[in-house]
Amino acid sequence: MVTMLTAPAIADPDRCAKGLELAKAGDLPRAALYLDGCTGDDAERASGEVAAKLRASQLSALSVESDGAVAFETDALPGEHLTAPATIWAKAGTYKIRANGVESSTVLPAHTRATVFLAPPPKPVAPAKQGNVTFNDEPTDPPVTGPPPAQHHPSLLPCKYDGCDTHDGEQLVDPLAVPLAVRAEELHATPPELRIGARLGVAGSEELAPSFAIAAHWSWLALRFDGSPRERDAATFTDLGFSAGISHVIFAPDAAWISAGIALRGDARVNAPMRMGSVGAGANAELELALRSLPATVGARYEQGFGGEHAVIVELGFDWRHFN
Repeated sequence: MVTMLTAPAIADPDRCAKGLELAKAGDLPRAALYLDGCTGDDAERASGEVAAKLRASQLSALSVESDGAVAFETDALPGEHLTAPATIWAKAGTYKIRANGVESSTVLPAHTRATVFLAPPPKPVAPAKQGNVTFNDEPTDPPVTGPPPAQHHPSLLPCKYDGCDTHDGEQLVDPLAVPLAVRAEELHATPPELRIGARLGVAGSEELAPSFAIAAHWSWLALRFDGSPRERDAATFTDLGFSAGISHVIFAPDAAWISAGIALRGDARVNAPMRMGSVGAGANAELELALRSLPATVGARYEQGFGGEHAVIVELGFDWRHFN
């Protein structure tokens, strides 16, 4: 269940046809390999569908990056001679990567994208040329008579800053010469099963006012407790509400999850005029964007009361998330 996504120099028609067959057969990893770089409506549509299914699958992505083309091998795709940059889809596990005569191991967690950076091979150094230098034609200074010149004091800088500290004769290792550097990014392919967070924002009814909320999302269920100052018919009061409804992810780009939800709402109105009542009911709709790489959210809500009042809320949030 692994594949390497690299663009071939020339898209072979036979290779593209094979990729279409693999996509129809449901062999997603191999289909992605054969379709990458193919042109044409059928090939491009199949390539997009395969990529979307791979992102929603149980596989993780191992991206092998480099400043230039670097040849490497990995037991995530045994028997293949690969060239960075490349992306390999594989199950979670530990894999070895061999490049520039150096072998290292990298851990690929479940439901994430890990990145491995390969340093390009060192450039060959031209051998030094031998030659003779003579100073016979240079003018010579006349002999110095008189007292000797003043003696210069040695440098006050520590030896290591002058380049003489080599640790008992051994040259210092250049950290930029290390061939591999691994950085794992916790980017989950699927939305969290449970998330609980706080929200701060601005609520607009007849006037703008600050708002706060505590929200919880579990599978399709969405619960929320919030509050904000409100104004209606020139009367001000504090609205405390609780809503329960459903919310689900409707679009999942690489950087975030976008969800939409609807809910029924009940609220208590503190210091409200008698004609408005102390309790109310209504419905609301929300649209929320949750970042994959940060536990942060951006949301917009519309609240409509059954008594005619309404409010629009824009807010920022911070979540605690739990994934399966």
